[in-house]
Amino acid sequence: IETLAKETVAGSADALDRAHALSRAVAEAIEYKPGVTHAHTTAAEALALGEGVCQDHAHALIACARSVGMPARYVSGYLYARDDGEPHEAAHAWAEIWVDGIGWIGFDPANGCCPDARYIRLGSGLDAREAAPIKGIAQGTGTESLDVAVALEAVQQ
Repeated sequence: IETLAKETVAGSADALDRAHALSRAVAEAIEYKPGVTHAHTTAAEALALGEGVCQDHAHALIACARSVGMPARYVSGYLYARDDGEPHEAAHAWAEIWVDGIGWIGFDPANGCCPDARYIRLGSGLDAREAAPIKGIAQGTGTESLDVAVALEAVQQ
């Protein structure tokens, strides 16, 4: 993680350029591939594997940014639609990096873009666990399941 980050930002003094470069580097290093990682996969494991999902991209970008002294956080939410307009009805994750003079800027390496009006933010934190929209503790020997339906409608303010 440190090597990727340091090589990526070498020679660049502009914080926003560095953040964009880190997001591109993570996107290139981790191919989007569902089912190859799990909720507890670390950023280092996903980077070594070279495959993962949006959570892995976000964690790797956060780790890279922090390793070069840039504050970063995890964001959980939804992506209303892809660039092509195709609906995206699943939870999504991305990262935000603090850029002095601007503030928190979102980066979505999984989709190669910065979050825009299609992104719906639910929460943020240091990592996925802290930014989880639903948390709980299971006790006993029972089983559990989660069934989520997302219904979004575009409206004007």
